[in-house]
Amino acid sequence: MTYDLYFWPSGAAEDVVELADRLAEEEADVLAPDPRVLAFRADLLRRWPDLADRIEPWHGDLEWRLPAGRTDLAERYVLLTLPYGWHGTHDLPVLAARYGLDCYDPQGG
Repeated sequence: MTYDLYFWPSGAAEDVVELADRLAEEEADVLAPDPRVLAFRADLLRRWPDLADRIEPWHGDLEWRLPAGRTDLAERYVLLTLPYGWHGTHDLPVLAARYGLDCYDPQGG
């Protein structure tokens, strides 16, 4: 079993449920590109390289992995699909806050 976590620039969403639903469909045009998102993403992949198989949207930092969907969204948000019990779960919201990003867990509201 897996669960999703979404990250986007703080304060960017009035309705987090609606935004997460849109991002799940790669409809991210409501979010402006933000360099903090790419910096957060780079830090995630540096700390936990295993997330390369669990991170969306596609970006050139995934090296050999072929794009699966849009290739122009990585500066807008990060979506992680994690297995239950993944070892770094509690660190993710703290790290996101350092980059000025919100963390949304649709399973927990």
